[in-house]
Amino acid sequence: MVKKVLIVLGIVIVGLIVLSVILTSLGGVRQKAYIETPFAPLNTEKQAGEVEQITPEGTSRLVIRTGTIHMVVKDIGVSVKSIIQYAENKGGWVVSSGVTEREEIPSGSIAVRVPAEIFDEAMAYFKGLAEKVSYEGTQGQDVTEEYTDLQSRLRNLEATESQLLKIMERSGTIPDVLAVQRELTTVRSQIEQTKGRIQYLERSAEMSTISINLALSEELLPIPSAEKWRPVYIIKRAWSSLLGSLRGISYFLIWIGIYAIIWVPLGIIVWQVRKFWKRRKEIKKI
Repeated sequence: MVKKVLIVLGIVIVGLIVLSVILTSLGGVRQKAYIETPFAPLNTEKQAGEVEQITPEGTSRLVIRTGTIHMVVKDIGVSVKSIIQYAENKGGWVVSSGVTEREEIPSGSIAVRVPAEIFDEAMAYFKGLAEKVSYEGTQGQDVTEEYTDLQSRLRNLEATESQLLKIMERSGTIPDVLAVQRELTTVRSQIEQTKGRIQYLERSAEMSTISINLALSEELLPIPSAEKWRPVYIIKRAWSSLLGSLRGISYFLIWIGIYAIIWVPLGIIVWQVRKFWKRRKEIKKI
């Protein structure tokens, strides 16, 4: 009896391993290169508040430009490498990059920053890598007003800081000095926050962000808000989800099978002990 149980258990374990391998080959997922670098250091000596030449009243504006492209390509990996190489050669960098190969629905996405003055050139180059562009969008956020307000706020805060320093020099008592010191700390904190925001706007305006989604078929690209009906895309997603569920179940059963090395012998021992005591009771009754 024990021998038969062990043989059946061995067959079950082997079968589960084979099933797991098959499901993995059908629905395996490979993740490639993920990078996240929101901002790279800029090679500039410009300090916060020293860019009046960008936004003097009545002249140019400070605009943050962003772009989005959904496109069909022949090879996702090759296209991603070309995008990265172009961005880096132009003085930009990669913000994020991810390529997923899941059975028959590989996809990829990448976001890069490029100098704002070559934004249109970069968009044209990236679209040139595609067999078909299903969506293209650009957006410009005018932050001139906020930037001007921040510069004014910074000048006022620095003037306040200067006045507080003079007051501190004239303060005689310790409580007065401590009160001025607390106010000075608050003002300096506000100065640092304002400078940080100014630098963020400067960097964002100098380096535009372009986000690109890539796929081997238009059906696999993100669905535009105006087009929600893609049955083939949904079927492939559902099939992928089913394979993932079956793969998870097979892994669970394999765990149970492996741990059977422990619980099956224990179960047999318990069963034999119970059988022994049952027979003993029957003999006593006789």
